[in-house]
Amino acid sequence: MSERKPKVILIDDEADIRHLLTMTLVQMKLDVISCKDLTEAKENLESERFDFCLTDLKLPDGDGLEMVEYCKRHYPDMPIAVITAYSSTEKAIEAMKLGAFDFLSKPIDLNHLRQLLKHAFKFNQSKQEPKKEPIYKVLTGSDSHAVELRNKLTKVKGSQAPVVIVGEPGTEKEVLAKVIHQQSSRADSPLLFLDFEAHSIDNHEQILFNNTQATNSYLSEADQGTLVISNLHLLSQPLQKRFLQLIEDKSLLHENESDPTQLDIRIIVCSEIELSDLVGQGLLREDLYFRINVINFDIPSLNKREQDFEAIINSYLQDFNCDKELSPKALEKLRNHSFPYNYREMENVLFKATTLASNKRIEAEDIILINAGTSNKVEHSIKSNGRGNMPLEKYLEEIEKQEIEKALEQTRWNRTEAAKILKISFRTIRYKMKKLGIQ
Repeated sequence: MSERKPKVILIDDEADIRHLLTMTLVQMKLDVISCKDLTEAKENLESERFDFCLTDLKLPDGDGLEMVEYCKRHYPDMPIAVITAYSSTEKAIEAMKLGAFDFLSKPIDLNHLRQLLKHAFKFNQSKQEPKKEPIYKVLTGSDSHAVELRNKLTKVKGSQAPVVIVGEPGTEKEVLAKVIHQQSSRADSPLLFLDFEAHSIDNHEQILFNNTQATNSYLSEADQGTLVISNLHLLSQPLQKRFLQLIEDKSLLHENESDPTQLDIRIIVCSEIELSDLVGQGLLREDLYFRINVINFDIPSLNKREQDFEAIINSYLQDFNCDKELSPKALEKLRNHSFPYNYREMENVLFKATTLASNKRIEAEDIILINAGTSNKVEHSIKSNGRGNMPLEKYLEEIEKQEIEKALEQTRWNRTEAAKILKISFRTIRYKMKKLGIQ
């Protein structure tokens, strides 16, 4: 019995392109059904199972975006890619936001088509091989934040689109990037991390683009895999433009070479600041932002996880395999702390506590918290720079914290009298002190 060939459904109203692509796909040993419009395609999809769909964006009885939505609704496990005119990148990005696996620009580069198919079929294969979920504590719990992140992670598995991850310090953005890579069709390929803040501006071009006799550039090393970039806005505007061109063309022209080198890299950008704010400040090119801002993850800070706070703590303790638990007072001490460095800080605090605790119960004195430096730094930043790059919500919290602390100082930390000064109820000041980590 012969092995079943992967089956592809191709949708394009231009007979010449249909014929060329069909011949190319057949040469790749694929079983191909070609359709001239959406109606014909839907009839074929209802009658047999396909492993991949490739559709033009402009069709006589609709457009490719409609087809993407239709397939994600009725055939969510089948990867779908769109073909777009070279100048229609906006439509292609819209398609990927709807769930398209990837896109191809006209005229179609057959190398890109082969790479795209390789990842699509690898994605199908990986679904049949369950993998152990990597450890990522932000996913712990059942509140709306954890549920939303898990749902998004499920959707992003079937996409090659760029990803932007935004979160405060210590929210383990790079760990999430690693999870996304490991769950993708690129899991067996390189995963590289590049933080432009860790390199001098003079070296940015060298490390990103240029190969030397001793070392390859990050882009060359990340070929076929994933490149995770932090502090992208520190790249100069000319180099940002060059980077954008590379993403668009999927190729790089090295010095002293006449032909460009094809590159197949997924880009994940991590940032503590919303990229739209960086665009507004003139630090990030708008066209580059538009091109990479396809799939977004906003990681919740730890102070937004009150519902799952204890579950997250227990998850860390379980990982330490220490057979220890928190006393009520130790738990209260942690709840009253603001955790400016979020999950990473909590992990360090709990690890130290398990080491210091002399018996199975971790007491309040085993919890060592240090945050004065951060508070002073933030306060100084507010006084000297105003909001600066700080998110509005964080900025307002810091102002609120300062006003409450000022009122408490005036009343020798009498919460009832401080509440009267602030014209709020005792219950409100108690809640806010707990929320803002005021002790």
